[in-house]
Amino acid sequence: MVNRKTHGERNKKLSEDLLEGKVYYDWVITTSFYSAIHFVEDFIFPCNIRQKECKNISQAKKALKMPSRHATRKRLVLEKMPPGTSEMYDWLDDRSRTARYTTFKQTPGEAAKSKDYLAKIHKECYKNINS
Repeated sequence: MVNRKTHGERNKKLSEDLLEGKVYYDWVITTSFYSAIHFVEDFIFPCNIRQKECKNISQAKKALKMPSRHATRKRLVLEKMPPGTSEMYDWLDDRSRTARYTTFKQTPGEAAKSKDYLAKIHKECYKNINS
């Protein structure tokens, strides 16, 4: 199994390549969001929730009795990530859902913003690690 950071870095690179291509802005946003998922999970897990060690989102969902992994992740990002991260993560989540399910027509500015938010989330997740 590929570790979370490696998987996130791969998605991040794809997002950057797509932004350079200036065509698939919807996929820039979507791959930025999926990259952010891997980075925040790498930051959050393992963690203790209600006296249970959780190593992944499925275990956290069960411990918190949440309706979905996405809802669980949003809650954990809000509770366990540095201030401001939740707003960027939520923006990426919302914009990627719009890009995937409502309209693929996204602007270059939205795509650039997704890259910026992803870079900030990445920095928060790995600021204490030299790699």
